[in-house]
Amino acid sequence: MRLDAVVLAAASFVQPALVIHSFDGALGGVRAAPDVRLSVGRDAGVSNETVLIVDYPAPTGNPAGRDVQCDAQATDWSGGRAIAFRVKSAQPSRISVSFIDRNRVVYTSWTDLKGGEWEQVRIPFETLRPNPYFQPPDAKMGAPIDVSDVKFIAFAPQDAAAGRLQISALTVSP
Repeated sequence: MRLDAVVLAAASFVQPALVIHSFDGALGGVRAAPDVRLSVGRDAGVSNETVLIVDYPAPTGNPAGRDVQCDAQATDWSGGRAIAFRVKSAQPSRISVSFIDRNRVVYTSWTDLKGGEWEQVRIPFETLRPNPYFQPPDAKMGAPIDVSDVKFIAFAPQDAAAGRLQISALTVSP
């Protein structure tokens, strides 16, 4: 077989991303504190996709007061290498993304956002570390990350003011 035929065959096979949670089903499987307003809509920057719109209050004494939790529509992420999504924050801010792996260890990543535009976020599993601020009592600390059974993913704005962000489907990318 010719090398160019092999390259063409490989290029024509693109592994689709595994969807962790999409917002096509409106707000099903999405939860947040009562002060966080959730809705779904469309944005010209993300064609053909329903996005989650999050209007969040200023921080309070509750560290989880602005968390948004999305049930995992696919729980076995072991076929991928990273979490990926697009996000648009109304202002420069920071977003945290968290989940609990099969070993009950909470993993969290923080990403700075420019604000005012759609940004691609990709969080490789190999860069994730256990959350230094919280772990469940039954977490098997020291075990390697195991994304073969993840029940939900959560995210939260980490800025000092109230604001708005929009987020696309959360996926596991190859």
